[in-house]
Amino acid sequence: MRVLVTGAGGYVGTALQRVLVAAGHTVRALSRRGLAVPGSRGVAADLLTADLRALVADVDAVIHLVGIIREVPAAGITFRRLHVDATRRLLAALADHSGPYVHLSALGTGPRGGSRYFETKWEAEEWVRRERPSATIVRPSLVFGGGAEFFAALKRLAKNPVVPIPGDGSAPFDPVYREDLARALTGMLDDPEARGQTFEIGGPKRLTLDQLVDLAARSIGRPVPVPKLHLPLGALAGLVRLGERLPGFPLTRDQLAMLQIPNITEDRRWHRWVPDPTPPGVDL
Repeated sequence: MRVLVTGAGGYVGTALQRVLVAAGHTVRALSRRGLAVPGSRGVAADLLTADLRALVADVDAVIHLVGIIREVPAAGITFRRLHVDATRRLLAALADHSGPYVHLSALGTGPRGGSRYFETKWEAEEWVRRERPSATIVRPSLVFGGGAEFFAALKRLAKNPVVPIPGDGSAPFDPVYREDLARALTGMLDDPEARGQTFEIGGPKRLTLDQLVDLAARSIGRPVPVPKLHLPLGALAGLVRLGERLPGFPLTRDQLAMLQIPNITEDRRWHRWVPDPTPPGVDL
């Protein structure tokens, strides 16, 4: 199958390219820099400006991964542009295309998701449901394995003698292994039973934010549990509001909100393609 992957140069996209190629698919890897793994063909293009009809004209299926977790408004990188506008342009280009379409969203998304990230992911989903009812929508929890940005940040925090934690650290998460997510996305392409379905994907081990910090500490060789300082959200919100304007500040108000929202699921239907999911370990 000839598969177009958008956002192919990103964290999930590079893993997905490898799995698709190993499964025998012909991969067109679309990203701003045209990054591709061995066996796939990179295409440098911007979803917001490129002629997408030409890019999808000769493919059999599309997996849409494009998304961001932090806005850079000065560079035109916003949740609305990348989550909603890019999706709408891609759906318009696919108006006459009948092949499988798999859309990567996020666990926790909703019309009042508590963060702009979740709310714009939901709005993009709504466009997908309206314009392409046969689409497969996938909502993963936190993704780990191979240097995920979120877990890299936790590792940096875990080096502190006392680790600062936003809030009480009790919000639960179901981290899913990046390769498992890639295998599930690949399996959905060939399975008619995935059409028109929304799948929530969470790994086999549920962990709180405090436990994730300890896991990150263990991965860098530090004894656990590490000493923690739980910071009141009210005071922290004001600091983050000021700090997020500074280059390199590690947290935004949107991310702060997301860390307080339970990110869990009981959906196990995706085990159809990944029967033995990988629990989080030292490979974060």
